[in-house]
Amino acid sequence: MKQNEIISLLSTEEWRKVRHNYHVPNKGMDREAASLALLEVDDIFRELGIKYFLSCGTALGFYRDGDFISWDDEIDIEIFSEVYVPRFEEIKETFISHGFITRATFRGKTSKMAFFKHGIKIATSALYDNGMGYRCDLQQKFPNKYYNNGEKFNFRGRDFILPGPAEEYLTFYYGDWKTPIKSYNPNEYLNKNNNWRK
Repeated sequence: MKQNEIISLLSTEEWRKVRHNYHVPNKGMDREAASLALLEVDDIFRELGIKYFLSCGTALGFYRDGDFISWDDEIDIEIFSEVYVPRFEEIKETFISHGFITRATFRGKTSKMAFFKHGIKIATSALYDNGMGYRCDLQQKFPNKYYNNGEKFNFRGRDFILPGPAEEYLTFYYGDWKTPIKSYNPNEYLNKNNNWRK
């Protein structure tokens, strides 16, 4: 069994003891390492035929700054739950086979999975349609229209999809998204109107 597979199978308690070796939260990512990790993730999702959206801080950084936010500590990805949930184990095993540490939390339509490689964390989460015009994860909701088509963003010669129109999505989630706020506390940088909360 390879090392990344062993780490992927650790209990939550054991993982907490070693995770700092693979990712340091609340510390900016190395942008080159993040780019490499994202391109590898994109290769795998393309191989699997799975559409995904770069979201949250990753979408903000790409749209506003043309790159990862210098202090962002992870890459954010959203996938429709009707795609994500039925293929959850396949996704997990595929990423492990490509050398990623994969920490999976299956909880039905709000399942999530984090991949770790090159010192970078890639956080993926399922978004379900609540039947009332929103796509939701465990704690957040976003109007369906942001995911109907999305907005393309070219990074390192490759097209990625952001929720779109990007400016409308970013305003909904962040409020004044044009002003950088260096913080790891969501209460300081997310939209204070809380319309995004479930």
